[in-house]
Amino acid sequence: MSHDRDRATSRTTARTGSPPTTRPVRRVVLAVVVVVCATVLGACAAIPTSGPVMEGEAVVAAPGPVFLQANSPRQDAPPDQIVQGFLAAQVSGATGTFDVATEFLTPASASSWSPLAQVAVLATEPTFDVDDSAADADTATVRATAELVGVVDARGVYTEQLPGSTTELVYELARDSDGQWRIETTDDGLAITRTNFDRTYRATDLYFPTADRRYLVPDERWFPGRNWQTLAVRETLAGPAEWLSGAVTTATPEGIGLSIDSVTVADTGPVVVPLTDAASAMSTTDRGMLVAQLEASLADPARPVVQLSVGSAPLAAGPTPDIGPAVTPDDPVVLVGDDVSTLEGRSTEPVEGVAPLAGLDPTALAFRGSSSGSTFVVRDGTDRLVTAPHDGSDSVVLLEGEGLLAPGIDRFGLVWSGPAVQGGSLEVVSLDGEVSATVPVPWLEERRAVSVRVAPDGARLAVVSTSGTSVRVDVAGVVRDESGLPVQVSDPVRVGQPVTSASQVMWTDTALLGVLGRTATDVSPRLQLVPVGGPTRQASPLEDADWLAAGPGVSSVLLGTGDRSLYSAGSSTLWTRVATDVVLPTYPG
Repeated sequence: MSHDRDRATSRTTARTGSPPTTRPVRRVVLAVVVVVCATVLGACAAIPTSGPVMEGEAVVAAPGPVFLQANSPRQDAPPDQIVQGFLAAQVSGATGTFDVATEFLTPASASSWSPLAQVAVLATEPTFDVDDSAADADTATVRATAELVGVVDARGVYTEQLPGSTTELVYELARDSDGQWRIETTDDGLAITRTNFDRTYRATDLYFPTADRRYLVPDERWFPGRNWQTLAVRETLAGPAEWLSGAVTTATPEGIGLSIDSVTVADTGPVVVPLTDAASAMSTTDRGMLVAQLEASLADPARPVVQLSVGSAPLAAGPTPDIGPAVTPDDPVVLVGDDVSTLEGRSTEPVEGVAPLAGLDPTALAFRGSSSGSTFVVRDGTDRLVTAPHDGSDSVVLLEGEGLLAPGIDRFGLVWSGPAVQGGSLEVVSLDGEVSATVPVPWLEERRAVSVRVAPDGARLAVVSTSGTSVRVDVAGVVRDESGLPVQVSDPVRVGQPVTSASQVMWTDTALLGVLGRTATDVSPRLQLVPVGGPTRQASPLEDADWLAAGPGVSSVLLGTGDRSLYSAGSSTLWTRVATDVVLPTYPG
């Protein structure tokens, strides 16, 4: 699989630059108008791209009842208005049916058009170029051009696009037997503005168990609000996204699917999931795991229970395992002078048992679990990783090399680092130094690694790297052997496309990265909130921010500044200073 998933496919290919011109054309800018009737107007708000730091959620709340009214083709409408009406009706279809949208198509085109094959998410309404050279004939061509911010594929996977990318949509029209213009040729899929996409699509985390079945790993998808539960179940049965497939497992053997393309979501009672006959052969343990996966994805306090069925009969499942996403403990530390110290509110206290780091040049810290009784790893300068001295014991050298990355520790107790100048691999070593391994990461070859961070579940790796002036934020799956030792890192998915420079990446929520960096419009680094499968947004700026730490949720984020001050996100609209004369804020991991 290619690791550069930056472009759309077919005629919605993302391109940088101006679209080709056509022979005699007239350019018109048309607004795709839809009537929005929302029970709760605030539920239609777009995802913010700037403003306050806010808590992230594993599953975005439903957008609420949104009804979009589409109008049928107007009598004797010219080609550009037919295309305009078609695009407006697409928005309506995402919350209801596409019946009105197909009225703008010829019968042959209507029967073959697949609206959910992909979604082109546009920054604004398109600009239309209308070819008038055959206006008096029976055919016409309309080209619609717009900035492309994202593409959702047929499985609901959202791929953010590079800022400035454009897409051209080409519509071939013909007159029908009544002399009315209808669209004869169009690509499969939808083209919806970002505002309308936020109103009509729902971000939903699917969940797949880690190989040891200890945690659930989120796999973010985007589905139309009208039938998101059915699509979430169908895609859970189909398995994880390609980049994640080797790092997680699934309870569902191949060949099991929905017996009808619908799940029953009543006002009361369980969500009923009708499966094909092959599900009867699943073990009760696997059925219980599938129920846990689906209940996590369909999370609804009013209907927390999922009932599997085959035919019209309930399918008994084993006990639903007590399993969920792994979360970073809320136990930050900072360095106060030479002392590794806990941070509680605005107070610091040296960690008991950890000796002062006098004689070392600490440039990064890492620990696992609770700060109390934990082994701390210190990057000494830039060329050594050592354990922090404990009372009565000296430091132990874990790794030496030129320009080592800041360390992170996964849930298996393995320290991740490696040289910044990459040959296509990372290094892992156990906290006692007894086990070490070189993990191949071929897509990092000839790049410069800046920051790496393993997710709390141990199944995903976030990487910031550069090549020349180009920066990438990537997420990949971590494949492990039976002992938990990583043996492979999958081809990655690129995220955070607006980020143009970055110094750190952290997991700020189960499917959300925090990146300390800049976009093209930023004067200085700030916290960029980067979903693994969604549009990047920004936190409030903080002057002179130079160090990032993140724990369980966006509200836990800490930013250090060049004057040795420490700021907390909390639930405020502004950063709050919580400490001075401290450096290297660090959460477990």
